[in-house]
Amino acid sequence: MSASASLIVPLTLESPAQSFDARKILESAPGSTDLIIDQTTGTATFGLEFPGNIDAIMRPLRKRGLTRTDTVRVAVPVKNLTGRVVDPTELIAHLNASPALSGVGFDGETVTATAVAATNAFRYLYEEIIVAGLMPMDVPTVAGPKDYVL
Repeated sequence: MSASASLIVPLTLESPAQSFDARKILESAPGSTDLIIDQTTGTATFGLEFPGNIDAIMRPLRKRGLTRTDTVRVAVPVKNLTGRVVDPTELIAHLNASPALSGVGFDGETVTATAVAATNAFRYLYEEIIVAGLMPMDVPTVAGPKDYVL
């Protein structure tokens, strides 16, 4: 089973060619959907299978010098399937304890964080969401079963 996350990736887009390269990389990434590249702000916003393999996306972006930072903003829609009360303060404290995550928030429906753009950071976020009694929401994409790193 996979879930969906929304990502905002800061990019260096100083020319139309760089925007084209970024679009090509992000559109061809396994599990990515709904790509929007904003040349003005230098960001790419897209959906991604979660936890997914963010390394496969960031590697070619770094190789072409298109990233401004090694962090991304991630938002994961969640649902409480356990019936127990989830303490937002406790969940945020657990997630902020990781050196790979910062600026964590939880509004009862979405977990947000700034995360190191590495698959192991996304797996940690995924596992902590599950341990808290939440389930990341499923949104099907066209990615195949071999495109995930769990």
